[in-house]
Amino acid sequence: MQQARSNRGQGMVEFAIVSVVAFAVIFGIIDFSVLFAGRIMSTNAARNAVRYAATHPTAWSNAAQPADDSIEGKLVSAAVPAIIVNDDAHVTISYVVPGPGPGTTCGQYSAASNSFVPVTGFTQATCVVAGSLIRIHVTYIYAFATPVNALLGLSSNPVTLVGEAAELEEQ
Repeated sequence: MQQARSNRGQGMVEFAIVSVVAFAVIFGIIDFSVLFAGRIMSTNAARNAVRYAATHPTAWSNAAQPADDSIEGKLVSAAVPAIIVNDDAHVTISYVVPGPGPGTTCGQYSAASNSFVPVTGFTQATCVVAGSLIRIHVTYIYAFATPVNALLGLSSNPVTLVGEAAELEEQ
């Protein structure tokens, strides 16, 4: 009788210790699965947007919710679950003209000014031409959805992921 009394709370203590570790593992699996899915989708969204840009090289939009018939609209709509903010800090659409070596970046679209910004010596008419390379660079910010970072003592800072794609302009 004395032996049974001293072991009465042991199962509850063991469950409490094991459940914290189990929840941390489960939350970690969920968070990293969503993070990885977002990484894949942001890269696929960049590919989808640059493919659209190959045939519509000046279909830009600086709207927060861009229309589906714009490069940014294709990018934002295809990126779920990744959330891509349509601004110059998160989306870069640049143009490279062929030349000796790797080519020359001749300009890029700026959402802040809602216009094409050429590099010195180029204009939109000499840069956005058939055969030029269009590059889309996307930065996706992922904040952990579950408290796994708090449970494991990790930083609560969001993770920055990058997606990139390039395509030759067809028109």
